[in-house]
Amino acid sequence: MDIKIRKKDLFLAGLAGELAALLSFPILKNLQIFYILAKAGINTVGFSVFWILLVPTGAMAALYFFYFLAKYKNHIGFFELGKYGIIGVLNTMLNAGIYNFLIFITDIASGFTIDIFFVVAFIATVTNSFFWNKFWTFTEKKIENIKREAVQFFIISAIVTMINAAILHIIINTIGAPSGVDQKIWANIALSFTIITAFLGNFFSYKYIVFSNKK
Repeated sequence: MDIKIRKKDLFLAGLAGELAALLSFPILKNLQIFYILAKAGINTVGFSVFWILLVPTGAMAALYFFYFLAKYKNHIGFFELGKYGIIGVLNTMLNAGIYNFLIFITDIASGFTIDIFFVVAFIATVTNSFFWNKFWTFTEKKIENIKREAVQFFIISAIVTMINAAILHIIINTIGAPSGVDQKIWANIALSFTIITAFLGNFFSYKYIVFSNKK
């Protein structure tokens, strides 16, 4: 099996990493990371510059790792998994970035409003995810089936997201933040529980159902 890494792959990995780094700033703000860094005497501007250089570099390095793994195992699936992981990080940052931005501008981090924030973030994220995964991760460039693929993609993503929304709601509104834990931080802890479910559920569904090359 001929497995190649192209300059375009590295560029897209770097671009996805850069976008993920920029989208992470609302999250870092709500998690009080900048406040913690400032108290530790770390210049937040310097950290920000370092961060927006580190993440895309890390994304390209990760892509190389999965490329060499795919070559060693002679299985394209490992290379696809690497690309999916990079886009997964981008989608996580997009989802969490929108989610945290809405929390930041409204100062609301609980109740049914937080569920609405999650749904808004989902719509933006799944749209972004569809095009990245179709045209880069699984390199399914044919467009004659794009309507069918889009419907399947959104249905699968919606099912996974409904499961995750239920998890999020239970953790935030039923269990609630422990004493002494900031509600905004707890909202992000709850969000983190949905990442593994989304990553695994979506990857195998997209690969073997939506973007499968089988006729």
